[in-house]
Amino acid sequence: MTIQAVIWDYGGVISIPPFSGLDGFEADMGYPAGSMLELMFGESSYIETLSRGTSTEGVTPAEPEARHAVTHDWHRLETGDMTLADYFISVTERAPRILGAPVDLEAYQRYARSMPFGIHWPVVHRIRELRRDGFATGLLTNNVKEFGAAWRASIPVDEIFDAVVDSSEVGLRKPDPRIYELTCEKLGVESDAAVFLDDNRSNVEAARALGMATVHVADGPIETLTALDAILDGQTRGGGRDG
Repeated sequence: MTIQAVIWDYGGVISIPPFSGLDGFEADMGYPAGSMLELMFGESSYIETLSRGTSTEGVTPAEPEARHAVTHDWHRLETGDMTLADYFISVTERAPRILGAPVDLEAYQRYARSMPFGIHWPVVHRIRELRRDGFATGLLTNNVKEFGAAWRASIPVDEIFDAVVDSSEVGLRKPDPRIYELTCEKLGVESDAAVFLDDNRSNVEAARALGMATVHVADGPIETLTALDAILDGQTRGGGRDG
């Protein structure tokens, strides 16, 4: 089938990877390597792309059958089933067991405010071009309700996307197949007529299992767009492409 839609993740694809430098925060605080990632996010399949290059030693990977489940408070936050305030209460309660010490939330909040944030504008321009050229464009993001105003203000959402699916609004999160199906439904395309780009390998694998062409984003925006163009130019089908 001819590709009719391109669906994008936000963090790490349109924006720079979030939570970069968390390993430095751990070291400064004297916490074990990988422990803040485990405390905050709970699973290595999610962790692997939130902080590229950060050690996840000692973090247990999620079992394949558990990847679709809501098994951690971060998942509940992303599906709108928990408020950010309650999430941080939970973080505080779990911290001594995971970090070996109480978490210094004040220090963490200072770190969070200092995190680098930026948009890959070549990606935004390419999305605009794709829409102009007749492709349906979608945004599929695992996100937090309280972060919505900030990330939506960072890019011209309504100008470049035909549909936006935010996990915290629909009560589902990647890699649950239903959230990909919902996105395709909103765009009016079959899954095998879509390309999906994400920096989380588990999310990419779930999309591929539904028949989507895929780009696993592991490099910068130019490499990402080159991989996408190879799919669109060749109408690559089958296993998709890891860019």
